[in-house]
Amino acid sequence: PVDRVYTHTHTHKAPQRRTMTDLVRNADSTAEFQPVVTGLQEVDNSAALQKIKTVYEQRCLLYFFSKAKSAWITRGKGNVRIQKHDDSAYYQLVLYEEKTLKLRLCAIIPPENKLEANEGSDRLWTFACTDYSESEDGKGVVQSCAIKFKNSEVADKFKGEYEKYQAINKEGMAKAGESKKTEVAKEEAKEEAKEEAPKEAAKEESKA
Repeated sequence: PVDRVYTHTHTHKAPQRRTMTDLVRNADSTAEFQPVVTGLQEVDNSAALQKIKTVYEQRCLLYFFSKAKSAWITRGKGNVRIQKHDDSAYYQLVLYEEKTLKLRLCAIIPPENKLEANEGSDRLWTFACTDYSESEDGKGVVQSCAIKFKNSEVADKFKGEYEKYQAINKEGMAKAGESKKTEVAKEEAKEEAKEEAPKEAAKEESKA
């Protein structure tokens, strides 16, 4: 079973409030492309870890926006990772709390949502994603997130890596979409052929 988490309730004013409608736009575009959610069993399991490829890792502070409190709340502090699991075709963002190893973030890097700079800070980015870290039924929750690094240089490096793997995900999802359209077209052609077969048979009988 996946280890569940409990959200911190301490509020922060570090990220300035943005228009949440704009921030979460397209965040659910990865709904049919779910990340591979892992729990604590993977942390100490070498066989499981061999299936996970980490391409980027950096310490940060993660916030989620609470609609109930109308404020940003601390989600967790630890290393944000960009990873690809052997069982998935896409790169995902993962963060475990550094002390408790509780899963705080698990989301496919969305193909459309951009990182947005936060007013008043050059080391913090806001973005939206479909998070599965607390998923009980296999369904993710669209979250407005803010991620803060120790300085602007580290923040800019994260942005570059995020956009790099975002582009890879976008290309992969586009191909998957085209493949799905092709399969649907084939099925429709088969159904059409089945419908036309009796008509053709009837024509042949009338000729005879």
